[in-house]
Amino acid sequence: MNPARLTLGAVLGGALTGFVAGCLVDEGREPVVLAVAHQAPMSPLDVGRSARAPGTVRVAEAAAAMPDADRPDLPALLHAPPGELRASVLTALRHRADGGWLYARALVQPCATLELMAMRAQVAEPVSLDLNNPRAQRAARQRDQLAAACAQLQPEEIQEAMNVPPGSIDPLIALRDRQVQPGSAEARDRMAAILDRPDPLMLAALGPGLLQRDGEAYVFDGRRHGDETERREMEAAAVLLACSLGLPCDDSNELVWAPCLIDGDCRHATLADSVMDELGAADHPERRAAVLAWVGKLRDAVLAREVDRFVNPPAR
Repeated sequence: MNPARLTLGAVLGGALTGFVAGCLVDEGREPVVLAVAHQAPMSPLDVGRSARAPGTVRVAEAAAAMPDADRPDLPALLHAPPGELRASVLTALRHRADGGWLYARALVQPCATLELMAMRAQVAEPVSLDLNNPRAQRAARQRDQLAAACAQLQPEEIQEAMNVPPGSIDPLIALRDRQVQPGSAEARDRMAAILDRPDPLMLAALGPGLLQRDGEAYVFDGRRHGDETERREMEAAAVLLACSLGLPCDDSNELVWAPCLIDGDCRHATLADSVMDELGAADHPERRAAVLAWVGKLRDAVLAREVDRFVNPPAR
């Protein structure tokens, strides 16, 4: 498989933390290849693209997504410029008990990607970028800025951020990795904990894992959604949910700029562009509309902390 190709498993396995020079796939599942499309004004994804810009998020939504007063604003670290990478990583590591380890790992992942790209360049024909293409220009600039920022990190700092031991004190990693039986009281408790702190990076790491399953179908609002097309639309929406809650999903996202540099695939300006493209939304605009509708439903349920919408079993 082309190393620059993104599978849903790669996005799932950790969003910014999972993509290197290959594809990660959920254990026991076939890879679902998604590719992400240009967003119409005021779509649910616009919240994610401009969540840090004043006046672009409704007050109630912004308040629901903000951290508690005594918790550091870890999501803000993902919006810091590359030149502040080392400071951001060290800040995240100081707040492991608040979820900082998940963020530190995400912040240094591009450094590992750049190292793998350099190793690949030694054994493979380099990709010829069209530097007249503005997207290629931005990807190259992102690479150069990140390379300079990564060079400021000490090897032990990168190692500390990447090597999270089992049973770590990071509550976001513990919640993400917590195994529960679908439909059980433990599953409900886990969902309540996720919605109590709708952290965008953890939601990105969960991806479709946020959705409850009934066999091959997904369950939401007490209904089974087993049609293959609808399942893929729901999976795409679950991947893009974090974008609507403030995760950077523009061309600063590694899942956007890395394929451009690795494979010369510079078609996409956002993660949504890539996902929608893989769904064939250009030829089937109803799929794009369906994904955006699902993003809106999931986001509203997350922000309102409506546990029942996620865990209520389907009517028989």
